[in-house]
Amino acid sequence: MNYLKRSLRLMGVGLKNSVTANTKKLVEFPMVQFNNPDSLKECIVRSDKEIGGYSSAHLDWEAKQSCAHFHGTLSLDLPAGRPEVQRSGYAMFRTKDRPKNFMDEDIYWDLETLSHIALRVKGDRRKYFVNIQSKTSLPTEIHQHRLFLYNPGEWEVAVIPLKHFLLTNWGRVEAVQEVNRSKLKTVGIGLLDRRYGPFSLYVDWIKAISDDEAERLIAQARVEAQQRGMDIPEQRATDPEKAKTMEL
Repeated sequence: MNYLKRSLRLMGVGLKNSVTANTKKLVEFPMVQFNNPDSLKECIVRSDKEIGGYSSAHLDWEAKQSCAHFHGTLSLDLPAGRPEVQRSGYAMFRTKDRPKNFMDEDIYWDLETLSHIALRVKGDRRKYFVNIQSKTSLPTEIHQHRLFLYNPGEWEVAVIPLKHFLLTNWGRVEAVQEVNRSKLKTVGIGLLDRRYGPFSLYVDWIKAISDDEAERLIAQARVEAQQRGMDIPEQRATDPEKAKTMEL
């Protein structure tokens, strides 16, 4: 394998393993857009049923609103006959792993020039997190940030700086380490609020965006909120020191 790689390089054949968005003028990069039923095939859905739990999770096409519907029921009950499982109760969806290149190497999104994640969603009052996988030292590590919804039951755009995501491993904060924006693998949303009962979240799209686009979307959201007689608080940055001892 190493001989083949070396030979290809000597022949001038590139072994590119990233989808690069490397222009300074780039405003946004769609990571997932739920604009037709087939777009659901880009994602996988998981829940604690994988460990014998009793939660349900679904990602369906909502024809009336032309979007995806992430919904189900969360159960914290521990699986029967599995004494090694001490905690249960999670549901999530994420984009599928990108196909590897012909050299069996992982392929990443290279979004080095972009700074925020934006999502157009309509949710309930449950506690959702945005999950990002990038190249890290362990395959179980992901970066997470709370998806703050200020107007449940209405469509809204959430904007989160990539630098505010925290590296976690099975829900525990591991380190203050920024997302590797040049090697992003997947993006998704999870429910980890430790509450029994149904959940419902509609998702239109998830994008990586620039600083200028983030400012524009935030300003637009404030205007729309004021028109409805509401207010949107400033983005709540996570305190890294407190987060080190806090379970998400």
